[in-house]
Amino acid sequence: MKRFDDWPARLDSFLEERLWKPFAWGANDCCIFACDAVLAMTGTDLALAFRGSYFTARQALETLRKNFDTSSIAEMADATARIYKLRTVPASFAQRGDVMLLNREFGESLGIVSLDGLGIWAPGEERLAELPFAEGLRAWRI
Repeated sequence: MKRFDDWPARLDSFLEERLWKPFAWGANDCCIFACDAVLAMTGTDLALAFRGSYFTARQALETLRKNFDTSSIAEMADATARIYKLRTVPASFAQRGDVMLLNREFGESLGIVSLDGLGIWAPGEERLAELPFAEGLRAWRI
């Protein structure tokens, strides 16, 4: 997988478009958000296997079990990384535009390292949230 030459501008446009979109299962949850960001930067849809297959938390869990034999977002991300040959890196080595695994108050989540490399963007209840880089657990190099 290769990023487009103008990937920073594409990622910036994507983040601007999503800035005021609230969290929504199957449309703007952490998995779809991260996959959509990668799609914007590379043209590769990491969510191809599950896009459009869930619209509730329960359906999302069923989709994880059916497609990845897990209930863990981290295990789903690891499986996707293996399929697309993405390298796993420690959080401290994550770079702009990488997918980051987070530990949030409600459990595991995915986000995208910000363009300044200092924060992580992830869907929040009412809009995108920029979270501290320190919340990252590990990342996948895009």
